[in-house]
Amino acid sequence: MTTVFVCEDSLDGILTGVYDAWDSRLGHENVKLKTEEDDTMELFCQYRAVRTDVEKAEKVLRTVRKRMGEKAREAVCYAAACPDERKADAIYRLIVLGLSLKDGSQAVNCLQNPSVLLVEKLRYKAWHEAERMLGFLRFQELAGGILYAYMEPPYAVLPLIAPHFADRLFQENWIIHDRKRKQIAVHKIGSGWFLADAVLLPPGFTGEQTESEAEFQALWKTFCRSIAIAERRNPACQKNLLPLRFRPFMTEFQV
Repeated sequence: MTTVFVCEDSLDGILTGVYDAWDSRLGHENVKLKTEEDDTMELFCQYRAVRTDVEKAEKVLRTVRKRMGEKAREAVCYAAACPDERKADAIYRLIVLGLSLKDGSQAVNCLQNPSVLLVEKLRYKAWHEAERMLGFLRFQELAGGILYAYMEPPYAVLPLIAPHFADRLFQENWIIHDRKRKQIAVHKIGSGWFLADAVLLPPGFTGEQTESEAEFQALWKTFCRSIAIAERRNPACQKNLLPLRFRPFMTEFQV
């Protein structure tokens, strides 16, 4: 009988499921991973709920990095960000394959393996979305000198883009808010960043802009309008390069 480990739909949740499934000693062919969002029950299976454990998740990720390399670690992290009911089990199979090979770094190149191929496809989707957010995300300065940005991406890319801004805006206090998942990334000047629940934001927090922020927003909108060439206006091309779903969160497209 197959034992299905049901884990939280997050990187830590999936990696905890990998740890528990491996530690169960039931045999890799007798276990399967699913995320909580996939509520389809299968016949002749027993289900085990997985409680997310950050320490277990970190152990698995360290092992992947050590035995399979940075490329495999990145593939696991990015694939976990995509909303796909098959991703948890695919990530598990990739790790099992990598740890069984003499050179674990070759696992991500075994694209003839369906699980590896799926992880690679999901990795590319999340990577593409994260790269777009690095360019389309807009910060605004709030009272107290805090930089605030919000977004609603289709994939859970907040943990993937936060390190970039922690490096680029190291001397700033900032918050990136994923409204769709009610999650925030918080960074303190000269320190690291961390993820937190968006309920920690006080009511009306985002409405307290500084005076200079309003001036800079007006200047930016004026600049964007002034560089436009009416004769070369091409809405179809613009939509292709800058999809409509990004525009509600971009200063230059706000009235």
